[in-house]
Amino acid sequence: MESFDFDKHTSSEYNTELEEIRTHLLKMGGKAEMQLRLVIDAMKQHSVDLANDILSQGDDIDQMEIDLDQECTRIIARRQPAASDLRLIVAVMKSITDIERIGDETEKMADLLKPLFKRNFRSQYYGEIDQLAQQVLTHLSSSLNALARLDAELAITMAKKDQLIDARFDALNGHLIKRMIKSPEQVKPYLHLSQCAQSLARIGDHAKNICENVVYLVMGQDVRHTDIDEVRKQLF
Repeated sequence: MESFDFDKHTSSEYNTELEEIRTHLLKMGGKAEMQLRLVIDAMKQHSVDLANDILSQGDDIDQMEIDLDQECTRIIARRQPAASDLRLIVAVMKSITDIERIGDETEKMADLLKPLFKRNFRSQYYGEIDQLAQQVLTHLSSSLNALARLDAELAITMAKKDQLIDARFDALNGHLIKRMIKSPEQVKPYLHLSQCAQSLARIGDHAKNICENVVYLVMGQDVRHTDIDEVRKQLF
């Protein structure tokens, strides 16, 4: 199996093109990570202004998605990539979709939280959602780090940790459902909090997808729908 090497081509222009699409993908990922950090800050401060900032930045990630898709399409048309080059472009194009959806989830959270902030709704569950958000943020940051370093071992480690995010979400969502049953007059705000927690779990899923894309890029193996422990045994 051929490993990836940005400097292997006789055309320095082609090397640059391949480096640029990964660099632009990492920039897009950094933007999505920043939006998640803003959501966390907005929750801590109950800030309508920060929620509005998140909503106003949604078009930035959408435009990055369009531009990067076009870059990848141009390379495919001009270079007819094969082997590891093609893996890079496929991995980038898959990750573009995941990062764009992470941006969508942060916007959805901002939209859900705004009315709660406006009515000054307070709940002990903000703290639990913050803990989940911090866990997801670490997961996303490490996934992007694995992409930046082309680190398949880190990617596999982080993909496995998505199970911890799912477990925390399940526990939190169970508490929120019980609270809605106990306090039917407050169903709407607690439903908003439950939907925020769901968005965080989805961000964790997209971060896991990025990790799987890294493994595919570096190792040439599609590990979707595969037991992570088995993948580790096979590859390392």
